Amino acid sequence: MLTAPILLSLAVLFVASTVLGILPVLRLIRINEAKHELKQGSASFIRTLAGWSIIAIWIGGTWFCATIIGDWAMTGDLAGAIDRGMLRLYVLLEILAALAASD
Repeated sequence: MLTAPILLSLAVLFVASTVLGILPVLRLIRINEAKHELKQGSASFIRTLAGWSIIAIWIGGTWFCATIIGDWAMTGDLAGAIDRGMLRLYVLLEILAALAASD
C-alpha cells in the first residue's frame, strides 16, 4: 500500500534532482574546459568555486528530500517526517554557522 507513493516519490526526486543538476554540471564542465589559469584570485578560479558550490547545494537539497522520503517510508507519518526533516535542517544550519564563525 505504501510502496506506490514511495516509488513515485523516489522517481520524482530522481528526475527533479537530475533536471536541477544538469545546468550547474554543464557550466562547471565549460569552465574547466576553457583552460583558464586557475590561480587564487583569478576570475576563472572564482567561477570554478561558484560552480562547485551550486553542485554542493544541489546534492544537499537532494539528500534533504531523500531523508524525508526515507523517514516517511519507515514511519508512515509524512507530517512527522517533515517535522524531523526541518529539525535536521536546523541542526545542519547551526553546524554550518558555527564552522563559518570559527575563522
